[in-house]
Amino acid sequence: MGPLPKKSRLPGKDSKANAAAAVSPLPYEHTFRLLVGSVTDYAIFLLSTEGVVVSWNPGAERIKGYKAEEIIGKPFTVFYPEVDLQAGKPAMELRVAGEVGRFEDEGWRIRKDGSRFWASVIITALRDETGTLIGFGKITRDLTDRREAELRHRLLIEGVTDYAIYSLDVNGNITSWNTGAQRIKGYTAEEIVGKNFSNFYTREDADAGLPAKVLAEAVRQGHFEGEGWRVRKDGRRFWSNVVVTPMRDESGDLIGFTKITRDMTDRMQLLEKIQQHAQELEVRMAESERANAELEAFGYSVSHDLRAPLRAIEGFSDIILTDFGTQLPGRVPELLQNVLQAATRMNHLVQDLLDYSRLGRIDIDPAPVNLLRAVREAREQIPGKLRDKVTLSIDPALMVAAHRPTLIQVLVNLIDNGLKFYPQGRTPHVEVTARAENDIIMISVCDEGIGISRQHQERIFHVFERLHSAETYPGTGIGLAIVKRGISRMGGTVQVESTPGKGSRFSISLPAK
Repeated sequence: MGPLPKKSRLPGKDSKANAAAAVSPLPYEHTFRLLVGSVTDYAIFLLSTEGVVVSWNPGAERIKGYKAEEIIGKPFTVFYPEVDLQAGKPAMELRVAGEVGRFEDEGWRIRKDGSRFWASVIITALRDETGTLIGFGKITRDLTDRREAELRHRLLIEGVTDYAIYSLDVNGNITSWNTGAQRIKGYTAEEIVGKNFSNFYTREDADAGLPAKVLAEAVRQGHFEGEGWRVRKDGRRFWSNVVVTPMRDESGDLIGFTKITRDMTDRMQLLEKIQQHAQELEVRMAESERANAELEAFGYSVSHDLRAPLRAIEGFSDIILTDFGTQLPGRVPELLQNVLQAATRMNHLVQDLLDYSRLGRIDIDPAPVNLLRAVREAREQIPGKLRDKVTLSIDPALMVAAHRPTLIQVLVNLIDNGLKFYPQGRTPHVEVTARAENDIIMISVCDEGIGISRQHQERIFHVFERLHSAETYPGTGIGLAIVKRGISRMGGTVQVESTPGKGSRFSISLPAK
C-alpha cells in the first residue's frame, strides 16, 4: 500500500482523551454527536489524515461488527479485502478525497467476523479555517441485499434465451446485452455494447427515422409496442415483436430504456400460410354453401317426417301409463315413463331443429314493429307463474325494423333461457329493457342466474352446445342458436356479457323503424 498523508490534527493511536480533544468544540457539537450517535443504518466515523479511526457511531458497530473501544486507534485498512490491500486501494481513496474533496465508490468490505458485505462508501476531506487537511469523514452503507437482488435479476435476465432483453441510454446506445439478444440478433456483448440500436433496423426504416420515433413514442406514452422487420448480424431479416419502456430515476428524469425483442418469424410465416389457405377456403366455401343448402333442405324434410312417429310413441306411451299403469309388472311403468320423457325431449328437439332450419329458408322482410307489444306477446308465451317474474322497461312508442314472428320467437327463447338457468332455491327474475341509439334499437334481456364463463360465451350460440346436462337444466341446446340466426337474418347482432354466479345480459341491436 502506498504512503498515506502525514500531516494530521486528528489523533492517530493516542488515547481516547486526545481523540476527543482533536477537534475544537463547536456550539452545536453536542447536538451533532447525538444525531450521528442515533444513526444505525449508516456507519459514520472520522479518520485521521493517516487513515486511523478516531470516532465510531452505533451504525458502524452494527454494520462492521466492531465496538468503539475495539476499533478506535486502528487503521481503516482492516475493513478491506486482501486483493484491495495489495492494489493499494485504501491509500488511493484517501489521496483522491484529499485532492478533489470527495471519493465515492462501491465494493466489498470485511466485517470483524471475516464475512464480506457490499458497501457504498463516501469519503470526504475535512479542512480547518486555513484550508489545512485535518482528517476525513467516512460514511458506509451496507448494500448487500440490493446487490444480491441485482445479481439475481441479472442472472435471471442472462438466463432468458427466448427474448432479447437489453438496455439503452437516452440516445439509444446499447448498455447491456443478454444471452437471448445474442441468440436472436447474432452479436456478442463485446461486439454491440456501446453501439446504437438502429443497427437492427432495415435500411428503409433507419432512413425514415423509425428508431428515434420509437424512443420518442415510448417517452410520450410511457410504453411502446410494435412489430416489424429487423436485421440480424449476418444481414438476414426476422419479424420481431418489440417492447420499449423508458427508465427514470427517483426525480423522474429519463436515464435510458429497456428493450425486449421476440423473434416472431415462425408466427409470421404461419400467418402467411393461413392467409393462403383462407383464399383457397373462399373458393371451397362457395361450394360448401351450396352443399349446406341441400343438406339443410334434407334435414328439414327428415325432421318434419320424424314428428309423426314421435307423436305416436309419445301418445301411445301416455295411454298405456294412464289406462294400464297399475296393472303393469315390476319396473315396466318406470321404463315406460322414461320412453315417454325421451319421446317428449326428442319431439322438442325436432321442433327446435325445424325452427332453426326454417329461419334459414323463409323470406324475412323487416317491417315496423312496436317493440313493447312484441315483448308482451313473448312474455305471454312463458308458462304459469314464471310469467310474473318478467319485468319490462320499454318506451311504448319505440319501433323497430324486424320480422315480427321471428322477433317474438327470439325474445321467448331469451326470456325462457333467463328463467331456466337459476341456482336451486333462488327466485328467478328477468328484466327486458330497450333504448334507441341513433338509428339502432338496443334490447337487453338481463337475468340474475348462474352466469356463463368467458371461455364459453361464444360456444353457447352454436347448435347442440350445452354447458350443463339435460337433467340439471332441461333444453335442447338449440335455443340460443335460433336467437343468433334469427337476429342475423333481421340484420342485427346479439352478444352476451356474463359473470359466473351473478347473471347474464344478452344485448340485441336491430335497425330502428
